[in-house]
Amino acid sequence: MAKFNFAFGSALLVVLFVICCVNFADATHQPNEDDNEAKDQTLAIGEFELKRMAQYAIEWCHNNALILRRKGDEGNRGDAALFPPLTLFPSPFPRDAFEQALKAQKAMNLLYFRVARDYEFLMKAYKDVIKGDEHIAKLVDILKKVHEEGIRQPITVMLQRADYLLDIVENNETNEVKYEPKQVEVNTGAIGATGLKRRTTEFHRRMLKKATGMDATTANIPDNKPDAALIDTFYMAWRKFDDPKAIMVCLIYNNDPFQYDLRYIADELEKKSAGKMEVEIYSLADYSERENSTKRLQLDPEDFSLRLDGRKVAIVYSGQSALGCKFDELGMEFRQIIELSTAIKAPSLAVAISSSKKVQQMLAMPGAIERFFPEPSDAATVAQIRATFAKIWGLEHEDDDTQKLIEDAIENPGNYVLKPNRECGGHNYYDDKLVEKLKEFTRTERGAHILMQKLRPMVVKNYVLRPYEAARLEEVIPELGVYGFLIGDLKAGKVLHNVQQGYHFRTKLSHVNEAGISAGFGFYDSVYLY
Repeated sequence: MAKFNFAFGSALLVVLFVICCVNFADATHQPNEDDNEAKDQTLAIGEFELKRMAQYAIEWCHNNALILRRKGDEGNRGDAALFPPLTLFPSPFPRDAFEQALKAQKAMNLLYFRVARDYEFLMKAYKDVIKGDEHIAKLVDILKKVHEEGIRQPITVMLQRADYLLDIVENNETNEVKYEPKQVEVNTGAIGATGLKRRTTEFHRRMLKKATGMDATTANIPDNKPDAALIDTFYMAWRKFDDPKAIMVCLIYNNDPFQYDLRYIADELEKKSAGKMEVEIYSLADYSERENSTKRLQLDPEDFSLRLDGRKVAIVYSGQSALGCKFDELGMEFRQIIELSTAIKAPSLAVAISSSKKVQQMLAMPGAIERFFPEPSDAATVAQIRATFAKIWGLEHEDDDTQKLIEDAIENPGNYVLKPNRECGGHNYYDDKLVEKLKEFTRTERGAHILMQKLRPMVVKNYVLRPYEAARLEEVIPELGVYGFLIGDLKAGKVLHNVQQGYHFRTKLSHVNEAGISAGFGFYDSVYLY
């Protein structure tokens, strides 16, 4: 087994992860046996050196706040912290695919902002979904109530992350392989842990420096500062509210793993405002809220301002996705109070539910994007967005095309993924489970789901590390998330701020279908562009 000099290694890792690691999942083109043997030899690191690297990684994470709050924290105080699941080194990712996804993001921000403003489109999207999804039905009821009473705060903050897998497209005549970024999900709800993404990139640069003695350039590992963009966006929104005494409220839920990072964001906002902007982190799991008839968070009946302990609220940032884990009765009550108030929502409910799988499916239909980009001058933008779409189908109809689609999915389940409109990870169906669900679903239940093309992603090798487990070499699949930040006026349709900054990069084990880190399937990672 080849030894790895931890302190004074050569440029091995650059070669190791950029030239030698790329395999193709389920692709017809495969490297020969000699290539595979060479890869395994190159990737081999001695057990002692690997333990040293893992120990250094753990200590770096704790010293540099690359940490998560421990689940099951007694007393809900945050006494204990763990480093997140992560890779020891950055994973290779093709530069052109990375740049394509980043360039499309500002247009993606604008698309979903316009979707959120289109009440008729959203009602049509959820017409069949609400019949089979009680949680989303309650959210749509709140949206209807806001529509009836009128939007009291037109300014909204959209924090977006568009997630992509690399789909392998092979030319049968030339055997050339091309990587195309295909969108698997868009999130416009609770986008958090942005500081952890910056620290992950810093961590991987440090690991390469430690292992190879060389500095990683920004050309290979790009700067990654979504937290700075998040802070700027919140500060701009707070100033738009135009009340220096009004506070920002960050809503969290019991044992939020990202609470340390949220505290960092809150402190940075107070610094940026020279101490004028006060940020309160408020837990909806607070037992006092459940036991007392007088709630801390209330809607003022006189002017419809939102107040926390009597203080006017300028911005509410929700740490839980509206399309994610179900709210209990109190959580749904708070959601309605917030939506009916004059506080700026990050995001408003219309924005939060504008990016469900059903909306994604409707946007993929012919002519759908043109509804939101109708001008001839928008043609390039429409093409840019559409190029990222994977194939996706609705299941609410009983027509011949839908029946043929379902039959093909049952016969060839490996070509599809069955997805609900729920987030939080772990809710998709694959293979035999997909077949089982399609056979047992009623028409109403089918209407609350979509079918998506199952992509053939790129597979690479990397060392992965979890708390309380030894580091190990695994085949992993990288997934790219691109951050976007927008402030807009929902009534006037005016965009006040629209930027793309930073990325989220994670990998999952190649034999595992799900990728969510919060759900326990993925690892924090960084790109190494080639």
